[in-house]
Amino acid sequence: DPPAYANGPVQGYRLFCTETATGREQHVEVDGLSYRLEGLKKFTEYTLRFLAYNRYGPGVSTEDVTVTTLSD
Repeated sequence: DPPAYANGPVQGYRLFCTETATGREQHVEVDGLSYRLEGLKKFTEYTLRFLAYNRYGPGVSTEDVTVTTLSD
C-alpha cells in the first residue's frame, strides 16, 4: 500500500532484498505497487524492506519481512 502520510506525491518505491546468510543486499527501483523478484536461490532466506520516495528524497522504510524460497 502507498504510505499513509506522504510529503508530496510518491514518485516510486525502492525494494531492498538481502540474502540473510551472506548479507548481500541489492535494491530495485519499482514504479508500481507490485514487483516480481526473479533469480532467487532455492531454499534460501531473504529479508525484504521497502520505502517510498519523492522529490524530497526517501521516506522511512518498512519493517523487515523475512521469507524463505521453496524448491521452484
